[in-house]
Amino acid sequence: MPATDLHHLAIKTGDVYASVEFYNEVIGSHSVKRPNFNFPGAWLQFGETMIHLYGGDAAKNVEGSHDHGSAAIDHIALSAHGFDEMRGICEARDLDWRQFDIPSFNLWQLFVHDPNGVLIELNFDTAKEPEGSKGPDETKRYEPGKF
Repeated sequence: MPATDLHHLAIKTGDVYASVEFYNEVIGSHSVKRPNFNFPGAWLQFGETMIHLYGGDAAKNVEGSHDHGSAAIDHIALSAHGFDEMRGICEARDLDWRQFDIPSFNLWQLFVHDPNGVLIELNFDTAKEPEGSKGPDETKRYEPGKF
């Protein structure tokens, strides 16, 4: 039987609170009920997909510390809406972000790292953006491997 959708992705974190705040307040997810596991964490929902955060000892590597960054996964790409608003949120929070325009695919992209160093790619369908949206300009242009 083929897979039909992404159910969730799990992110290990040394700071569950900072990660919840980032995903809920910047990315636009919302917290949902989580089973009472014996380690700290949170479940966050957006659309049909969830992000499972886990912290404490469960999030530590074999050396006993918390990893930072995406490891073998380069980035997580999410569909999004409201490019100009999202760029404003990143600027207001003083987040390091980058942008990219792919006119041949009617796509605007915004890239930002979460508190754990995971690169988040937000994809905006230009045909679905609010009227009057400006989209990416030539500043803070994304270049793979340089962010």
